[in-house]
Amino acid sequence: MCAITGVAQGDGGQVIATGSIGKGSVVMMVNPSQPTVGMIAVIVRVSPALEPAQCTLRARSAMDSTPIECAMSADPDGLGQRALIQCADASLWTISVRVATALGEMNLQAELQVAPEPPKWQSLSPWILSWIPLAALLLLGQVARRCSPKKTDTNT
Repeated sequence: MCAITGVAQGDGGQVIATGSIGKGSVVMMVNPSQPTVGMIAVIVRVSPALEPAQCTLRARSAMDSTPIECAMSADPDGLGQRALIQCADASLWTISVRVATALGEMNLQAELQVAPEPPKWQSLSPWILSWIPLAALLLLGQVARRCSPKKTDTNT
């Protein structure tokens, strides 16, 4: 049963750009590591020497000339700032983040290849395949009942 259940994927993200302001470092990541069409998270983490930091994101697809622009907010894990963006098409995306701190400002920029969305059957395949062992067990139970010797009452 363990082989047919959903696979747990611990994906902390992929670093796509790094930089520094003075002695502090800045890291830009995306999650999931292999982004597909749909929602992705862009995460910026700064070293403690640079906090507090204000981050502004700009993302643009090679297919669409209208950029996505937004201010980043605190990441739920408390370790940086995050913005969720909707990648509407599978293409090369340019993502840039302006980081402003008390020690200065910098722009981080990276290119990110967004893959097409996987077919629905791939995400449903564990549920579809889970019926195979259940059907096999039921079939084996039926065969075992038919092949077992029948008890006859010898007292009559």
